[in-house]
Amino acid sequence: MNNCGKIKFNVVSTEKNYQILDIKISEDGVIEPALLKSVKLPQELRTDLGVIINGKAPIWLYAFLVHELHPFAWVATFDPRIGAIIVENHVANGKSVGDTIASVEEITQYIKHETNQSSKKRKEKQKLEKLITVVGGPPHSGKSVFIQALREKIRAMKPERFYEDFFIIRACPDGEGDWFGEIPENQGKVFRYKGEFTDEFASKMARFIENTAKSKKVVLVDVGGRLDRKNLTIFSNCNSGIIVSRDKDEAKKWNGTFELCELETLALIHTVQNGENKTISAERREFVLTDLDRSNIKNIVIPDELVEIFMEHLT
Repeated sequence: MNNCGKIKFNVVSTEKNYQILDIKISEDGVIEPALLKSVKLPQELRTDLGVIINGKAPIWLYAFLVHELHPFAWVATFDPRIGAIIVENHVANGKSVGDTIASVEEITQYIKHETNQSSKKRKEKQKLEKLITVVGGPPHSGKSVFIQALREKIRAMKPERFYEDFFIIRACPDGEGDWFGEIPENQGKVFRYKGEFTDEFASKMARFIENTAKSKKVVLVDVGGRLDRKNLTIFSNCNSGIIVSRDKDEAKKWNGTFELCELETLALIHTVQNGENKTISAERREFVLTDLDRSNIKNIVIPDELVEIFMEHLT
């Protein structure tokens, strides 16, 4: 393990023509660009082999690493939805930029092997079922804000497991990503791009979910606010759901759809503009949350009963 402050690198050797540069960010999982001044590549990396970069990290760190790895045979980044994708190639290997050089299953076996070897206790624990969770509800209910608040809560409580086993898929063509919840709302409106929600897009998202679930324990799937057959395609590769709704009648429709798709409803979140947070039923995990505003992410209270479910799967 090579340390550069809070940024840690682990080189995973394989029997293939590549090595994996695994990124881990310690402590609270938040790093500043100034750390780039002290980042150095691990000495054990071999320039005659390709390098696959893996791990949750800011785009600017990935851009820096791709630049630094220029002397190597080729460079790829691992997308748990697709596989290892070549972004730079300097050898005649029958592959080119944009090609997938290794599948999700292939990369996962090396990454998970290293993780299991690093913790004997984890190796002995019973394997928990994966949590592939749709977050749905009518438009303008605060779904994206809720997901961002839940993401920050999980990252703070389980930073290591967050980077290893947690992933969010934005299954609606609006151009949003995790970055969207971290910038001012007026800027977000400028950068948002609304694409078309087609059958092809829904099928692609379903494949992404299936592939991502092979390497992650918890996957949150952010879907659009309309219920139609395209959403049902996406739901087909999920096993649970959370409803975030500003309308009780609409919440019933979503609950009925979850039941139809055999999704376990983990929680029903009623959102209101004014009022106070309260628990309607801890047993059914039904709650009222107020002030789901992106400028208030740090103060949004995620119910403990819901957080515990995710913590169990990230142990």
